[in-house]
Amino acid sequence: MKNAIKVLCFTLAVLIVGASAIMIYFKWDKSEFEYVDGTEKGTVIITAYSGDSKDIKIPSKLRGKKVTQIDTNAFEDSDITSVEIGNNVTYIGKSAFSGCKSLKTVKLGKSILNIDENCFGDCTSLEEITLPKSIEKLGGSIFANCSSLKKVELEDGSNFAIKDDVLFSSDMKKLYFALPYAKLGSYTCPDSVETIMPLAFFSCKNLTEFTFSNKIKVVPQGIFVLCSNLKKIEFPESVNQISSVITLQSGIKEITIPSSVKTIDNNAFIKSDGSVDTSLVIRTTSGSKAEDYAKDKGIKVELIK
Repeated sequence: MKNAIKVLCFTLAVLIVGASAIMIYFKWDKSEFEYVDGTEKGTVIITAYSGDSKDIKIPSKLRGKKVTQIDTNAFEDSDITSVEIGNNVTYIGKSAFSGCKSLKTVKLGKSILNIDENCFGDCTSLEEITLPKSIEKLGGSIFANCSSLKKVELEDGSNFAIKDDVLFSSDMKKLYFALPYAKLGSYTCPDSVETIMPLAFFSCKNLTEFTFSNKIKVVPQGIFVLCSNLKKIEFPESVNQISSVITLQSGIKEITIPSSVKTIDNNAFIKSDGSVDTSLVIRTTSGSKAEDYAKDKGIKVELIK
């Protein structure tokens, strides 16, 4: 009987200690962030946020593993008001913080290499941000519709430059995008620019005229989407390719396309419902690719010399 009692007591003690250990483990393991293992050993990717705090700090590590990425849509439409990103994060995914309308303050870590497309889109309370010098790549329209944004600063030694509230590569050969507070009016692209990134002038409603540099070969996707006060555009002789969704929901009604253009995307000039915008007039030379394209799409052609 005494032996049975001893065994019972021992068993209960083991169970209690085990339960306590499990409770301690889960308390330690609990996180406000949802995450998965990264592609590199010893790293994790934050995929979502389930905490209650509106002022959040992305940690450098979770469960001893480095937090190196913030996934696509990870914080989309959340009601956070500030975020500080840890110094192990190198990549912030597409639309990671888009729609965070209460987000006012963002502090980026010192190791970020890539901020992807629309990362802070529709963050209508965001007022200012500093881009660290570590950044090597920026996606299109990362600040789209950030209506309260008044200042974007670059750290010394940055890979980028800002001129007339438009962001470029530091050598001025690549144009990334116009900042939301840019007063563009009649804008002339600097002569040094060879490449314009997709969505570069997305929703620039005060853009009234645009002049390309003579080094541009490709008109990028979505360049003038929602530019409601831009009425006409003229592509230079250097252009040989026109990408998709160039004029969607813009004010553009007249487009001059040179004979140098040999490729025009099937969806270059479409409306919101995906149909061809037949209200356009394409001005081009006889026998050009643009003439054939316009006739095939039912767009009016005006021949020029």
